[in-house]
Amino acid sequence: MGIYSSTFYKSGDQILFESTDPSQANWITAHADACKLTIPEVLRCWERFLMLHPDKNGNILRHSLTTNDAFNSQLVEQLPVSEDGLVTFQTFCCAVKWLSSSVTETKLRGLYQTLACYFQNTEALERLLHVQYPQDSPEEVRQLSSLIMREVDTKNQGFIDEDDFILWLKRLPVETLKSSLHFPVLPNKTTVTDEHHNPQRQLIPTENPRKLTYNQLHVIAVELSKHRRDWKLLANCLGFLEKDCQTLERKYLDTENQILEMLQLWRRRAQVPDAAKHLQAALRDTGNADISNAVFQLSF
Repeated sequence: MGIYSSTFYKSGDQILFESTDPSQANWITAHADACKLTIPEVLRCWERFLMLHPDKNGNILRHSLTTNDAFNSQLVEQLPVSEDGLVTFQTFCCAVKWLSSSVTETKLRGLYQTLACYFQNTEALERLLHVQYPQDSPEEVRQLSSLIMREVDTKNQGFIDEDDFILWLKRLPVETLKSSLHFPVLPNKTTVTDEHHNPQRQLIPTENPRKLTYNQLHVIAVELSKHRRDWKLLANCLGFLEKDCQTLERKYLDTENQILEMLQLWRRRAQVPDAAKHLQAALRDTGNADISNAVFQLSF
């Protein structure tokens, strides 16, 4: 994201540092106002942030966002941090806001600045391509690198500059480019329930532990999808038939939303006095005890 990351607040000078912390009722609303996100969007960001185990002030170590993927490492390095290497929740929200709402050209320029070290010359580009195509031989990667350099480096400079990079990507079909850069904060077609209108209820243990929240259902959907669990087995355990699952698959393209919709349908239909306990048992019975334990121990 390069220079654009300078718009993200750092731990030492961000505007919310003295005004709120995760234990306060205005934690979500303050971030919604400061980062120009809706309350449901901030709640989703907070769900994901909680999985990174923030400290009591709502900060995480930057390296906790890093994976073995080279692009991920470059992207995470763009996030501003405090002197002790902490990323605030506000910085996280601002980064998500930038990814979700920036126009296409701004995102492309941010992408170039993130990857700029790989466009210095053909050899640097080869290193990037080798990571992306590990199954290809060095010779194949070398040929591809040379081909890309000849096509993109229109000024014959021996490296790819920002303008050439933007022009090259703009040759792609418009819809393909927009789809590749699409980054919604909330999943497409996700129903926002009334629970989002009371953010404080999501941050502290509910007084009625038998009540299921949208956030709990969403985290279950995320975890089942991420770990490629057999969600249809859970659906069957909750009373859904195969034809019901097929209907959800036709309605939603991605597994996460299929599971989330199934769980929300079940919650609306369930006539059990203790829905949370019933769902925990269903998760355990279908081999998902780890997800059950993690979700129902979190504070929402």
